[in-house]
Amino acid sequence: MVGTKAPEEAVPTVRGSNTAGVSRRGRWVRRLVISLPLIGLVLWTVIPFLVTISVSFKTKGETFANYNLIPENPTFQAYQQVLADPNFRAAFWNSVIVGFGTALLTILLAVPAAYAFARFRFRGRHLLLLLVLLPRLVPSLGTMIPLYRLAAETGQLDKLTTLIFVYTGTLLPLAVWLLVGFIQQIPRDIEEAASVDGATLWQRLRGVVLPLTAPATITIAALAFREAWNEFTLALVLTSTPGKRTLPFELFMLQTGQGIANFPAEAAFALLTVLPFLIMYNRIERYMVAGLVSGSAK
Repeated sequence: MVGTKAPEEAVPTVRGSNTAGVSRRGRWVRRLVISLPLIGLVLWTVIPFLVTISVSFKTKGETFANYNLIPENPTFQAYQQVLADPNFRAAFWNSVIVGFGTALLTILLAVPAAYAFARFRFRGRHLLLLLVLLPRLVPSLGTMIPLYRLAAETGQLDKLTTLIFVYTGTLLPLAVWLLVGFIQQIPRDIEEAASVDGATLWQRLRGVVLPLTAPATITIAALAFREAWNEFTLALVLTSTPGKRTLPFELFMLQTGQGIANFPAEAAFALLTVLPFLIMYNRIERYMVAGLVSGSAK
């Protein structure tokens, strides 16, 4: 008809495709934002480790002449030198004794203390639990002189038992905090059922609580072992003779006792020091993750 307009055709919309494109770009940006810090952390951790491995397979001359990551003539000379050193062997066994002693003593003291905080109701319980954590905030440099004077006056210098007690004291607050959160997640009905069967407090602690807190206990033992294995400052103050040094102290003496730096030997020493803990951590990793996650939830 004359004077009428034909109906306009609908213009196809592109809003859906634009929305999908923006969504894909947003996901890509989020992944990039998350991935970049992780990549940086991995590089920050892995690159020094790879350089240390590379240096350990070089000779002293090649260390300064060849800066490539892959050695031109790989050699086990540095490892042979370190393993043949009697000071290294003595320091290794000292570290093993101190590490396992610290782990065992920490567990023996932390489990009863954490059980008391988690199960008993007494006045000032939360304040006391907070005060337990305060010694953990004191740096080791602040306790060097007091611990040295105390050990000197009691005749406990240059003894492995002194290191075990000191390291246990530094880790015990953290161990108690982790175990309190883990024990609080154990249903009271299980212990009450054991009480009905005639179990005493120590029987419930040994037969019920300890098996259920195995992941947390393993985590604390591993943390205590690592603390004793890697600690250097207090070992430097409390020990002096070669037969009583631990591995970090012996590595320090290797660095300062030579006129010319022997970087391959130092690198091999460092890797041999780290290797046992890496093997142990690979065995108990799943227990440590479970213990840390469960202990953090209160």
